[in-house]
This record gives sequence, C-alpha cells and structure tokens, in this order.
Amino acid sequence: MHFCLNRATAGAGLPYDQFVQLAADAGFPGCDVELGWALMTSPAALRELFESRRLRYGGWGVPFNWREQEATWRDGMTEMEKFARVAAELGIDSCATWLLPSSDRPLMENWRFHVERLGPVAKVLREHGLRLGLEFVAPFHHRRAKPHEFIFTPGQMLELAADVGDNVGLLVDSFHMYTAGDTWEHLASIPKEKIVLVHINDAPKHPIPQINDFDRYLPGDGVIDLAGFVGALQQTGYAGPVSIEVFNEELKKLPPSEAAKKAWAACSGIGHSSRR
Repeated sequence: MHFCLNRATAGAGLPYDQFVQLAADAGFPGCDVELGWALMTSPAALRELFESRRLRYGGWGVPFNWREQEATWRDGMTEMEKFARVAAELGIDSCATWLLPSSDRPLMENWRFHVERLGPVAKVLREHGLRLGLEFVAPFHHRRAKPHEFIFTPGQMLELAADVGDNVGLLVDSFHMYTAGDTWEHLASIPKEKIVLVHINDAPKHPIPQINDFDRYLPGDGVIDLAGFVGALQQTGYAGPVSIEVFNEELKKLPPSEAAKKAWAACSGIGHSSRR
C-alpha cells in the first residue's frame, strides 16, 4: 500500500502538475490521478510527471456524471473509453465512483438504475483489463436525505457490484466504514481483488448518527482506529493506493503546502501516534 494525496485535502485549486509537485514536496509516495491531464498532454507526459518525482499513481474517478439524463450519460461513455485506454496504457487500475445511500427511487428501481448506468462503465474498463470500485457512503444525514434508503455498507455494495460486473468491487473509506458501524474483521475478510481503492480519514468524537460527512479529521485527530483499519487491509493482501481524503474547513484555510505536510505527517504517524 502507498499513501496518496487527494485534492480534497490540499491543493484543490492548483493546476494538476503543481498538485503533483505539492504531493512530492510534502513527502507523499503517491498522489491521485487526473487522466484528463494526460489526454490534454499525453500519457507519456503523465508518466514522466510521476516518474521524475518518484511518485506512484493513486486513484482516478469516472470522468462524467453518470447520474444525469440518459443523453448526458451516453456522451460520457465516449469519454470513458478514452480515459480507460490511457489508464490501461499506464497501468492505473484504480477507477472508482461513489453512490449516495438514499434516493427518490424505491430500492429495486434504484438498484436497476445503478446496474444499467454503471454496467457499461464496468464493461469498458473490463475490455482494457481494469476494474471499477464502488464507494458506499454511510453518514446518517445522507441516508435520510431522500425518501428511500439505499446501500451504505460494504456487504450490500458487494452484492450490487456483482450485478454490475465481475470486475467491480469497492472503494473502501475508513470514515464510511466507521459511520456504517462495520468492523475491521469484516474488512479483513473481503477478497483483495474486490478492493479497488482506499480512502483514509478520521472522524470526530460524536455519536455516529450525528457525524457529518463534511466534517472529517486528519488521521490521528479523531476516534477511528486507523492502525486497525490499515492492519485489516494488510490482512486482505491489498497493495494499492490509500488516498487521504479530508473534508475540513480548518484545513482548507491553510496554505496548500502546509496542509499537504500536515496530511503526510498524519499518514506517516498511523500506528505510531499517541494523538487518539
């Protein structure tokens, strides 16, 4: 596994090449990938951008909003093919997207909607030897935002993933594992090929139903046993990117270089920190 910087944590407004440099300067061994930059320049330029800074690739997202009207979705599928081709050329098997845990659609109607929209995405990735990770989102306020509750645990998401495609697994986020009330023992039992990408962050000391998705902490500043989380991932055999994704207003106020350095210090302290 290798820790990666995510734009939500630091450098959100920087040009992509500057964001990559930010990650390297802070000490990160990797950072998240924007394949659109490779399409504007070249795959070789993206490879050089990372290799010259001795960085490893992190995660990348489905490059269009697959939740929109069908015409928008069909246009996006054309882009998906371009992105998958570049990802395959560079060997970046860490594409993921998130799913909201409530909807205006009843459960099975929403299930079918996700299979219909994401199945073709998974098929394009499969044709290029790549996988798709589905992120379950667990905070209670999201689960109650719409009339019908949907998926918010890894077990449920793996069932949907099986219907979407045989190359589909999970994006596992420590914050969502915690707010879903799931266990590290369960995480450790997930087959490694079904973990496509990992996000890491911490949660405040509030009752779980009161925790807000947009109030996350750096690792070690909250209550999640992140050493146990990483240990469970190691038991699965997962060896991919672990991106630090922290939505935090105080962190946003810092200069990008300071925020990135604080993020790397927090990641490198997992398992050794006494701040919890």
